[in-house]
Amino acid sequence: MPLPLSQITSHHRALVRACGEALGIADAVVFDPDDLQDPLMKAARRGQFYPIHGMMIRDWDRDSPRTDVGTNFGIRVYTLNGIRFARCVTYHSKEVYLWIDDFYVVSRADYKRLYREGLRLKRASAPPGDPPILAPGLLDTLQRNTIGYLRRDNLRRIRELGGRPRRGILLFGPPGNGKTSACRWIWQLCHKHGYEFRLVSPDAYRAARTDCDAEEAVKALFEVSRRGVVFFDDMDTALRDRELNPGGDDQAVFLSAMDGIEVREGVAYVFTTNCPLDDIDPAFKRPGRIDLALEFEPPTADLRRQLIDRWHLEVRAGIDMDRAISATAGMSFAEIDELKNLLILGHLDDGVWDWDRAMRQWKYNRHDLAGSRGRAIGFHCNGQIAH
Repeated sequence: MPLPLSQITSHHRALVRACGEALGIADAVVFDPDDLQDPLMKAARRGQFYPIHGMMIRDWDRDSPRTDVGTNFGIRVYTLNGIRFARCVTYHSKEVYLWIDDFYVVSRADYKRLYREGLRLKRASAPPGDPPILAPGLLDTLQRNTIGYLRRDNLRRIRELGGRPRRGILLFGPPGNGKTSACRWIWQLCHKHGYEFRLVSPDAYRAARTDCDAEEAVKALFEVSRRGVVFFDDMDTALRDRELNPGGDDQAVFLSAMDGIEVREGVAYVFTTNCPLDDIDPAFKRPGRIDLALEFEPPTADLRRQLIDRWHLEVRAGIDMDRAISATAGMSFAEIDELKNLLILGHLDDGVWDWDRAMRQWKYNRHDLAGSRGRAIGFHCNGQIAH
């Protein structure tokens, strides 16, 4: 049975007092750092452990030494730019919620400053990277309809004019042509600007569909706490035309969740699918659900050249660039990247940049890999190079 609320709060107050004593403060503020936890823990200087009621259990788990607290029952003090805060961990009861038995404490005077430090560290930890290589105009259109759309001045103007405060963008096209790279770039920009970014994978959607209250679980996938982007990856099952795929209610549940979204100011929903646009349910493409559809096609010769220009100088020096551009016609970005990897594996084996060998191996992988169970993996296998 659940613990009585009075008992939970009594225990919690005792833990907060213990943290305050460890920090030497009387005006403790309890908080959950959420997605700011890893940046804070990585940057802070780890300090002393303190027992709770004379008890402490050290944790030797080394999976994440920079972010793990180092105890399964106890308090640890940290320091970040002169701000002292503590983390309290008491994994002692299945009846206690996570944010009650694992929480942080800081003095009221330092609370806002620590929050600002967390935001700064998170933005600084955004992974570096070049913008993806996309068809002319596509990158700018994508940015304007996600990151640009979320600007405060833009949202204020939309509100003044009576516009809709959310935006739906569909990225479609054959696999391997930049949809994932484009979304990864949006994620980097969200980090930079401090926007929320959530990924809803097919597994997360399937889990929501099998929940005891599937409609509410699917609806929760769309919810955000602040301005940001929610990315729905490879939603083929939910988006396919019901006339072409009868017998399921995935589309109905998904569309119902979209329509039931609480109106929020400042959220962009980005959906990706490998389906052709004609195979997507017309109800999903209806205005008000999807505002913009962007097609990601196999790269042109100019885009393939831009991609190969980003390869390591040593790789580019070992191949004929014009020949490489011609030979990769019709390939996706992902397939060209696979070809580069085969070039590198061959070079590691014998020191030769052999384009013809890489192409032969690429074709072998494309045609025979799916039907070759148990095929050996490595540089050389029975006289052949294997990926």
